[in-house]
Amino acid sequence: MRTHPRRRSGFSLVEILTALTILAIIGVAMTKMIIGQTRSFQFDNAGRRARSAARSAMNVMITDLRMVQDNGGIDSIDATNNRWIEVRTPYVFGVVCEVNASYAMIGLVPVDSFQVRSSKYAGYAVRNSTTGAYGYSAAGASDTISVQDVSKCHTPGYYPDTATVAGRSGMVVKVTPAPPAGTAVGDPAFVYQRVRYEFKASSIYANRLGLWRKIMGRANTDSLKEELIAPFSSTARFKYFVNPSNYRDTASSTAPLQANLNTIRGFQIYLPAESSDTVPGHTAPQYANTTTAVFFKNTRVQ
Repeated sequence: MRTHPRRRSGFSLVEILTALTILAIIGVAMTKMIIGQTRSFQFDNAGRRARSAARSAMNVMITDLRMVQDNGGIDSIDATNNRWIEVRTPYVFGVVCEVNASYAMIGLVPVDSFQVRSSKYAGYAVRNSTTGAYGYSAAGASDTISVQDVSKCHTPGYYPDTATVAGRSGMVVKVTPAPPAGTAVGDPAFVYQRVRYEFKASSIYANRLGLWRKIMGRANTDSLKEELIAPFSSTARFKYFVNPSNYRDTASSTAPLQANLNTIRGFQIYLPAESSDTVPGHTAPQYANTTTAVFFKNTRVQ
């Protein structure tokens, strides 16, 4: 009796090709899903980075700009492109306790020593008791601010050394140049630095703008410049709230003349922030267009 050899069990060529085709289809679908999820995450993350840039820029500027006085607090502005503003920002307040033809003594309230040391002395201002407006004495290259013995203010009856905040005491400083006309003992005063905020070419991101902050001291001979945050698109701008108010209190893109800077009572800041990179599959960075308004705290009725 003849026996037949048993056939080996296995897959046919057609079955193998069918299986490979199905696996390929599943693999392509999974790959597309993973790539899609990754790009969606990158897209959302790019948006968050853009919004973070806008929020950071707002937080930095608001602190300085709110402290600007409505009379004399603005030094100059970019009347052509609305890209920069220069303001006089107070960093410590006090009371005049001695007036001299060439200097003034001011008793200062307690303040953080780091705040004072990190600031650049650009001059001081004294509030006129009649008009309520501050007069400014801008510091030249040779003018100084120097700490004096607190007893300098004891004679007129001011004791800044007795005022304490978190363990810090007040101090007395001698400031030059000559005080503004009409300065009298007992007038409120503050020491200020000049700060310039400007949207200009970023040193980090090519062909995009960064927000720069420049602190300027005596006659601009003592300054510190840094790029705070980036990137922004080329449409970043400042606008101006002025007195008398425009219709519905809207900001104007037309800068007041240099002689009329005292009519400005606040700024509108357009912050078209961008993500630092372009997400694959897109042709441009993510945008977060943010507009904020900053009004001066110390505004008199005009």
